Amino acid sequence: MKTWLRILCALLCAALICGMPFYLSAPMMIQEAKDTLLNEDEKEDEGESLDFGRLLFPSAAAEEEFVMEETDAEDPFAEKTSESVSGGNLSIPDAWKLPFDFSVPPMPDPEKFNENGYEDASIRVTVETLEVMESTVHVARIEVADPSQVRTATAYGVKSSRALKMFNIAKQNNAVIAMNGDLFIQMPEKKRFEVRMTEKIPKRNKTSKVKDTLMIDRNGDFHLFVLSDGMEEYVKQHGNEIVNAFMFGPALVVNGEINTHDNYDYDRTGRTSRSAIGQTGPLSYVCVVVEARGKSRGVSHEELAYLMKDLGCVQAYNLDGGNTAEMIMIGPDADNVMFHVKGDQTASEYRSQSDIIYFATAVPENERN
Repeated sequence: MKTWLRILCALLCAALICGMPFYLSAPMMIQEAKDTLLNEDEKEDEGESLDFGRLLFPSAAAEEEFVMEETDAEDPFAEKTSESVSGGNLSIPDAWKLPFDFSVPPMPDPEKFNENGYEDASIRVTVETLEVMESTVHVARIEVADPSQVRTATAYGVKSSRALKMFNIAKQNNAVIAMNGDLFIQMPEKKRFEVRMTEKIPKRNKTSKVKDTLMIDRNGDFHLFVLSDGMEEYVKQHGNEIVNAFMFGPALVVNGEINTHDNYDYDRTGRTSRSAIGQTGPLSYVCVVVEARGKSRGVSHEELAYLMKDLGCVQAYNLDGGNTAEMIMIGPDADNVMFHVKGDQTASEYRSQSDIIYFATAVPENERN
């Protein structure tokens, strides 16, 4: 090989060796740039953020997960000594209570379905369809005997971005009745605090200045935080009581009053298909899906808030609407679903969901009459 060619090869090799650190770090540099842009977007959309990892564990890094069971607050829901608990006039033995985790509850009794819903010793569900505000409104009223019957489920676990049809998620989890959640796999930067069945969604530790938060505790009670107001103190005092938490909204009815705040990052006044869940009393709830994009006009958030209050809600919360709005009661025959409605009437099929809110029976299958 000629001398000049050897020198050129040597120079090229030296340049390649010297540049290796830059080439290897390029993906990280690109990711850092993406993270910087994402953080700028978050600041613009959400204002200041509060890291719950630092709140509960001051020495922890900002990205550590929020471990709720290690808060200082005493758990008021430790093993009860009474023989039974009750919701309304429903009562079950302690032994029937369900665990606060993703375990599958008992299958509904096919004999307990009726033309208006379902009823056994632990749960009562009635469904109806109303014509209100030029809109078709589907309403489910639910009473349960124990808070553990208010449940959520995901398509493939809290760390997965995969989705399933609601029919499949509801059937796999033996739901008596189910509705859509908040599609938490979408836009995770916009949903900063999420819990499912006491399991913290990874890297969802912060408040939001443009989202409202719904927390459901071990009593089955709803707690609403408008634009994160009061969240810090609640989590500090009651973090180990949170079973499910959603950051979407807006809150519709708060302590019996219509929420009038309007500092949100979405259109509150547009009339479209909506879904909402509310609490009317101890262990009593209302689920609503409003149709739109067809003959039904749909409702604004304000109209939905008044609707939920008229239905008796003391607390009510908007969930993901549009083509995500959906409710299902499979019934005794999975091939002939009893009650299945969607909000978007122009959609050709039901949308795949990442998570559902559902209500379960607590009557063990071996205890049926």
